[in-house]
Amino acid sequence: MLLKLAWRNIWRNKKRSFITITAILIAVFLAIIMRSLQLGMYDNMIQNVVGSYSGHVQVHSNGYWEEQTIDNAFEYNDSLIQKIETNVDVTNTTKRIQSGCLSSNSDLSKFVFVTGIEPQKEQLMTDWNKRLIDGELLKANSQSINIGKGIAKYYDLQIGDTLIFIGQGYHGMQAVGAFQVSGILDMKNPALNNISVFMSLSSAQEFLSAEGLMTHLVINKKEYSDEKEIVASLQKDLNENYEIMSWQEMMPEIEQVIQADSAGGLIMIFILYMIITFGIFGTVLMMTQERKYEFGVVVSIGMKKVKLMISMVYETIFLTSIGILLGILLSRPIVLHYYNNPLEFPAEEAEMMESQGFEAVIPFMSSYDIPITHGLIIFFISLIICIYPIITIYKLNPIKAMKR
Repeated sequence: MLLKLAWRNIWRNKKRSFITITAILIAVFLAIIMRSLQLGMYDNMIQNVVGSYSGHVQVHSNGYWEEQTIDNAFEYNDSLIQKIETNVDVTNTTKRIQSGCLSSNSDLSKFVFVTGIEPQKEQLMTDWNKRLIDGELLKANSQSINIGKGIAKYYDLQIGDTLIFIGQGYHGMQAVGAFQVSGILDMKNPALNNISVFMSLSSAQEFLSAEGLMTHLVINKKEYSDEKEIVASLQKDLNENYEIMSWQEMMPEIEQVIQADSAGGLIMIFILYMIITFGIFGTVLMMTQERKYEFGVVVSIGMKKVKLMISMVYETIFLTSIGILLGILLSRPIVLHYYNNPLEFPAEEAEMMESQGFEAVIPFMSSYDIPITHGLIIFFISLIICIYPIITIYKLNPIKAMKR
């Protein structure tokens, strides 16, 4: 009965109800679009810098991050891999071994990082075909190398040319070898292009005299999973011989940039919420003041104040819920469209973005957390505003209220 009464009451003044619903709709719509754009940009940045190379989470031997030498490599262990891959938030893992070496060709030399990878598993993390400029990608047992385009330019190397490496292998063993260049890569990052040399994992282990060892176990997470939760879970499952680090710990500067930019976006959304809060409150205020005579009449003829309070709360909930649902329904197609067809930067800005290691697109984030979160925030704001009519009805004097 009270629900039916509340529903009829909100349509007694259609213009006022439509204005309130429209204000809530616009607030929800803008909040979802703004946050989806912002979080999509951050997610794409993380994917470019983190997900495409370093991984979201890495496992090393204890102390490796402080002293990144080949001597701190650890042994491959089937049970370790199984423990990690059974985690519900983990999609796959890939092994890497990395060490610094001096490279040489003709009368030139240059310091580089040699990284042994598992080509097939690396492909699950990122599309290496997009990075290949010339030649072919590594295969599981390749004896050749792929190099960054910065190294190729420095040495003026072509496909089929040879690069010589001299370094230190595991436990002081000498690491010396000559490898043919089979592919040139664009790592989408100037620093990585100038130092990156990739071998198959087996070739790198043989070169470094580190058979069966790895320096990094890279973990790729499921979309929208929390890296910190994965780290906390793995720290319980693995012993103290391993250190588990999220990308936030390995690259704190990226997280700081995101947090600083996110704060600005949150301030804008907070201002939006303040505007809509006063909009809803203004509607509830008018609705309450205009109907004081009506409240006095129904209380005088025997209606309990508690039921009248509940009816007013229902009216506010109906108005808010309609606005929230319409805002979500209108924003969802736009979010999904730009999730599948990301916004692209103009040519000049795109070139600048790519030179800094970022893909020149902004995909929206399509997570359902965003509309649910902002919808609930506005819903709870409306419940707080309901305090005003409740207090007004509680203090209502029927005789005074019926005096015109």
